[in-house]
Amino acid sequence: MAENRADLNQVVTQELKSKLGFEHFSLFLQHQSKEGHALFYSSENPKFLRFKDQVIKTDFFDRVSDSPDPVLLPTPEIIKTGLQPIVGEGYKNTIRKALFYTIPSKKFKLVLCLGYSKDGKPEREDLRLITQLCSQLTITLTNILLLERHISVNDPKNQLAQDEKTPFKGQHMAIEGNSAPMQKVRTLISLVSPSDTGVLILGESGTGKELVARAIHENSDRKNKNLVKINCAAIPENLLESELFGHEKGSFTGAVSQKKGKFEIAHNGTLFLDEIGELPMDLQVKLLRALQEKEIERIGGHKTIAVNVRIVAATNRDLQQEIAKGNFRKDLYYRLNVFPIYIPPLKERKEDLKSLAQFFVQRFCTKNKQNVKTISAKAMRRLEMHNWPGNVRELEHAIERAVLLSPEKTITEIEVSSYTDAVHTTDNNTVIKSWREFERDYLLSVLKFCKGRISGDNGAAALLDLPSTTLKSRMDRLGIKKRHYLS
Repeated sequence: MAENRADLNQVVTQELKSKLGFEHFSLFLQHQSKEGHALFYSSENPKFLRFKDQVIKTDFFDRVSDSPDPVLLPTPEIIKTGLQPIVGEGYKNTIRKALFYTIPSKKFKLVLCLGYSKDGKPEREDLRLITQLCSQLTITLTNILLLERHISVNDPKNQLAQDEKTPFKGQHMAIEGNSAPMQKVRTLISLVSPSDTGVLILGESGTGKELVARAIHENSDRKNKNLVKINCAAIPENLLESELFGHEKGSFTGAVSQKKGKFEIAHNGTLFLDEIGELPMDLQVKLLRALQEKEIERIGGHKTIAVNVRIVAATNRDLQQEIAKGNFRKDLYYRLNVFPIYIPPLKERKEDLKSLAQFFVQRFCTKNKQNVKTISAKAMRRLEMHNWPGNVRELEHAIERAVLLSPEKTITEIEVSSYTDAVHTTDNNTVIKSWREFERDYLLSVLKFCKGRISGDNGAAALLDLPSTTLKSRMDRLGIKKRHYLS
């Protein structure tokens, strides 16, 4: 998904242009003064510096917004609207017609303009694709605009914005890490929390998706109501519908009493649907209806129950791939994917390792009524070498074990699993390395981590608890040369 205007330009020029057959693509955004529209993006001039502050005052955009169908205009009519100098010189020379379409958004008023070099009306299939495009653009453009406005308000050069800015009530979200990816996650949480917009949290297992869901709830207007969690992968398929929607007494064998489902319990609060990618197809249909109609029926019941629930979903699957495989409904995906938040794996934000490790040390020392311990530099280097397939959860368990096993004030040894380096799994099979291959790869990774240094306090030998002569001997035996670990 495009995260800024540069990304948007890449998507337009490399993907959309060939699929939709247009020559020119532009977007107009209603100005904050609401007195007109301004050019948000133009494929002819992606930086559009010349017109970025120009407010276009014309009732043409109102006519487009009021039209249920796309508005098709030949070039002479476009010139009459006064838009031609702004959308580009191509409308004098090559563009024969343009299609204007309103992009549906609750937060912003946006109009899409597609310029074509051919005469005639667009094909029905083209219009269908454009409608689908606008649905996806709603999400993409809303995210870009919200991020741009947030950055503008937080820019220290913008003194007026600083004077008007009110601190976000959820600055302390219990989410550790100051790396750029995690700062972006916190920014997205702060933007979406005050609204009722649905959120889809994406990321590998163990990255902290539930923590993000809790932060969204606790910084929303629903914070005094229930945050109800359900793991769609942990409940048997034949019980999952009852867990979600409830059941009436006698509706099936074992239903000895009436039971409220998670939707009812979460009324006026937040429902966190973890592992949404595991939801069976028949329940996806019922979930979609509940989200669209904001009402449910218990199993065995005939009464419709209105529910006011904010949905936060999470998955470690690629839902677009699941759609292609026929395992996930496209319409449910678009309903859930209004505001996606991606949590990076720990291997992509290793600069957070030190603060995360110390955070867990403090937590488990307090839990076990011990004095807070520190982590030695050598143990910290071992953590930095590991690729953390289990992410933050794996780190948490490793630190908890180290705190319990270390009798001293300084933790010098932290055990991490190493089988994932020796056994490599592909999509089709499992490849087990020989011991020689594993040892060679491991030594190379240590040497690269130590930037080629063998001896000394920060050298590979010290990190491996080996005399430097022993390490050099092993390198000779395994055929490791300088060119293998120094680029």
